[in-house]
Amino acid sequence: MKMKGVFTVSLLVSSLILTACSKDTDQSHTSQETTKKTILNLGSDMTFPPYEYLEDGKPKGVDVEIMAKMAQLDGSYEPNWIDTRWANLIPGLKSKKFDVLFSSMYITKERLQQIDMIPYYKTDISLLVRGDSTLNPKGPNDLCGKVVGTMKGTTFAIQIQEISEKRCVAQGKSAIKVREFETSPQTTQALLAHAVDIQYDDAAVMANAVNNLGSKVKITSTEEFYPILGGIGIRKGDTETYKKIEDGLNKIKASGDYQKILAAHGLKEPTADDIAKLMK
Repeated sequence: MKMKGVFTVSLLVSSLILTACSKDTDQSHTSQETTKKTILNLGSDMTFPPYEYLEDGKPKGVDVEIMAKMAQLDGSYEPNWIDTRWANLIPGLKSKKFDVLFSSMYITKERLQQIDMIPYYKTDISLLVRGDSTLNPKGPNDLCGKVVGTMKGTTFAIQIQEISEKRCVAQGKSAIKVREFETSPQTTQALLAHAVDIQYDDAAVMANAVNNLGSKVKITSTEEFYPILGGIGIRKGDTETYKKIEDGLNKIKASGDYQKILAAHGLKEPTADDIAKLMK
């Protein structure tokens, strides 16, 4: 009986050791699977709601939601958002500080000469004025002689200058005075402080400003400005990352998540005609 008890205890101890080893192996296997995921560094100017912004220190917005779904469906990488200012984005991508630029960046001929871009939404410009303003600008011609605020280093400033030269000065009207600010929220603050008459910015961004500020501001524009595509930036020659992002977009389009995210923020998916027309 005594020997049988010892044998039983020995079996029990062996069983516990095997179970522990099995758990250790399972945990090691799980850990190895987790560490297989690569880190995808995403450069973004996270001051541009509703596209990308920080809330309590955490990345939020349209781009963040899209990337989260892409990473979830792919399963091979983890997105790592790096907040930086706009002027640092393309230089950072070229120097390999970032793998991808995901910052609601408009696709332009000049940018396509420097980086590759994958279109993912279509937008236009809206004009924002103070809620108590007597100004009621509907379109480009109504900007002549006004002080217009916009983001520094963006296509917006170039567009305003073009409007000023072709629609104002060339027609004998007063030029537009452009004031540039580091971020879109700073531009809105300048508007509220009477430092500018009108804010010139992305339509979804201006709609978000109205949602947040209520009657303090209003959108007055009704005319078309510069319909344009937003794109995800990839370093030229990086075909592996390009395919990863392209495949990811195709997967979330097939799942229906992509269309839901865009619609929730009043954005549109570009058509084949839009891409053919605007990606020149």
